[in-house]
Amino acid sequence: MILGMKVVFDLREKEDEKTLEIIKSAYDEPLGVFNLRGEAINSCIGCWSCWLKTPGRCIMNDRMSEIYKEYINSDTVVLLMDTAHGFINHRAKAFFDRTIPHYHPHIEIVGGECHHVARYESYPDMVFYFDKSILCDAEEQVIEDYLYRVAYHFKANAYRIIIDEETKLVPLSSRRPKNKNIEFGSVESIEKLVVYNGSPRKSRSNTALILKGISRELGEKVEIRDLKEKNSWQEWAEKFKHDEHVMFFMPLYVHAMPSHVMEFIESLSTSEGSISFFIQSGFPESSQSYYVEAYFEHLSIKLGRTYLGTVIKGGVESLQGRPIEAQEKMIEPMINAIENLVNDGKFNLYDIRRLARPIRFGKVIEILFNIAGKKFIDSFWDQQLIANDAYDISFDRPYEI
Repeated sequence: MILGMKVVFDLREKEDEKTLEIIKSAYDEPLGVFNLRGEAINSCIGCWSCWLKTPGRCIMNDRMSEIYKEYINSDTVVLLMDTAHGFINHRAKAFFDRTIPHYHPHIEIVGGECHHVARYESYPDMVFYFDKSILCDAEEQVIEDYLYRVAYHFKANAYRIIIDEETKLVPLSSRRPKNKNIEFGSVESIEKLVVYNGSPRKSRSNTALILKGISRELGEKVEIRDLKEKNSWQEWAEKFKHDEHVMFFMPLYVHAMPSHVMEFIESLSTSEGSISFFIQSGFPESSQSYYVEAYFEHLSIKLGRTYLGTVIKGGVESLQGRPIEAQEKMIEPMINAIENLVNDGKFNLYDIRRLARPIRFGKVIEILFNIAGKKFIDSFWDQQLIANDAYDISFDRPYEI
């Protein structure tokens, strides 16, 4: 490849040469085109090998890992993506989830929020295209806000290509996420809550550990379905039509759901009942989850279900590194939140607001973090790198030309 060139990654499932040619004609220089149609983009499994064992490299061998070099050495990447159920589809989401090797696990605070430290000196501009014709205005804004947020966290400038009577390249800017526009609903007490475990991890899953505590406390009042069991998806999608009360419980991956969760959501159809969501994240501040919360509010409407709310709990990444008693203390308020929902048919809003603290960090916390907190968090990652005999290569830039 030519260093600094502009490249297109076409993630769409259907052939559309007309749109591709329109986009190519909008630039004064040739575009390198990588067509990923029909190519597998495996979901990130949260193994952290790209951070802790093979720094900067994903352990998966698929088409996605083959185009990392083209991505990181370009000055512009144009992403053509499909949408589904009012959001980017699972292939586009997998692309973003699989981009984390280009960043370090180490943390810095930017604008009162945790960000991963850059692995490379610079990153390409990110230009997004999606077909807006099947979207309402609110869905279009939710997607646009989310895409800006992705680029912002990936330390890239964000643009969107809009094709109407003419082709426009529109810079994206920060806007308040359109979450908390729908009030939490309520139902009668819940006899059975179906909970979908959205963690992709096969082991050491914080989501699974929390759900184990919830299942232990609520017994037969909850049924846990693990979305890693893909062979059961068709059966569960059919059951969803008749399940009265459903919750999606998941970790936050690049400001939204893991891609396999989105893939399952794409299979769901409109049905009666309630729906709720629980997001746990490694980042302490709940603002990181606002963009997917905005989507979940619209998803509840699209699926025709009563929206019982979205619970956000940050700072969970350290859960399994704590003593058992400390784990139980951390999990207890999350269990209580689900228990209130089941017994009362609604969330206790006071408890939900407490779980969501902090929303962002203030200046004092940011100063304290830079003085002492950063060293502590860095050591958490460095110790694991040392244990994996990977510390000496932890700052490698494997795809840099």
